[in-house]
Amino acid sequence: MAEAKSLSEKVFFIATGIRLHLKEYFLRITGLFKQYEYCISFPSIPEGLKAEKYLKEFKAVSIPIPNEIFEGCGVGILVKEEDLENLLKHLKEKGILVSGVFKREGEKFVEVKR
Repeated sequence: MAEAKSLSEKVFFIATGIRLHLKEYFLRITGLFKQYEYCISFPSIPEGLKAEKYLKEFKAVSIPIPNEIFEGCGVGILVKEEDLENLLKHLKEKGILVSGVFKREGEKFVEVKR
């Protein structure tokens, strides 16, 4: 996890965490969460937040890394199957490091070996 060094960084991380968790709760409550077949993970929170900037043209949404994948802090990108390969290619072109790709299987996510 990234460590905040200043008060403004701490406030930023807390606000970002609240924003991402609210998004996740909304997606789960409305049933939209299950419409995304894949989740992309990142090696750090800052890397995941950089990736978030490139989602507008894809059927994807940023959330905290789901507990089904990792019970800790992190940023995940939920993405629909039809956009997965294009999004991964786009992130690579932008220099964003991806640590894992997970496919939904029932109520769990299973890592896809790439």
